Amino acid sequence: MANKVIDVLRWLGIFGASIWAGIHMTLLGLTLPYIVKAFFGFVIAISIVVAMIYVSNKREFYLPAFIFYILNTILLLESRLAPAPLFNKKLPWTASAVDAIILDFIMIIISGILYIKIKQSK
Repeated sequence: MANKVIDVLRWLGIFGASIWAGIHMTLLGLTLPYIVKAFFGFVIAISIVVAMIYVSNKREFYLPAFIFYILNTILLLESRLAPAPLFNKKLPWTASAVDAIILDFIMIIISGILYIKIKQSK
């Protein structure tokens, strides 16, 4: 039974990481400073790597995936609650920002449960 739960969570993680990357890809079409687009490209690549980690079941990388989503959520919230460093103002709560924060929390839960379940099974 535990393996089925882990498999379902892995597939949800793959789906979530892919959707997460897709949401952030839409931001590359906006008029933004190059450094911001480079950052989005970097986190998109990490999210795709997370999906591949779950596809290949590389369990030793489940903790870094979990940490990635925690850090990303902190950065997203920080830029909406305090002035963002490159813009010197709070960023707006756009539809994609709200989607991303919801998905971030879902991915924290999924990746956290996966990490804990894998750690318990050792």
